[in-house]
Amino acid sequence: MSLRFATAAGLLGWEIIAAGSGIAATGTSEEVQLAQAQAPVQAPVQAPVQPQNIEASISSLHQRLQITPAQEAQFGAVANVMRENARAEATVPQQPPANGTAVDDLRAYIRYSEVELAGLKKMLPALEALYATLSPTQKNAANAAFRQGPGG
Repeated sequence: MSLRFATAAGLLGWEIIAAGSGIAATGTSEEVQLAQAQAPVQAPVQAPVQPQNIEASISSLHQRLQITPAQEAQFGAVANVMRENARAEATVPQQPPANGTAVDDLRAYIRYSEVELAGLKKMLPALEALYATLSPTQKNAANAAFRQGPGG
């Protein structure tokens, strides 16, 4: 997977869409007209880490966390999940066809999000096992790294 451990940008975009549709459904006639007149909001979709770039992300994470020899096995499990997730996400189109409809767009977003969620679920036990071995300094580095995405 792209190692966006928080898909905040995508979720934020969908929250904006949901909030906007709530206004249109429950607002006054002026609010409805204003909501209808505004340009549609698209949920931002971050580009996944390409499989060829995943090794750089793994290496960067290894350095940021200052993995010790005793932690290599746990880190290796995290790295393997990162590779598997990147391969899985690379097989799913993120964008609908160029002439796709709003329905096509939503379907593409859902398919990609489902693959991404499956990857996050696979990552959790591997990350929990690694995190349990980290020193307080390493945990602080991990917290910062995973808020940004492990490669970044």
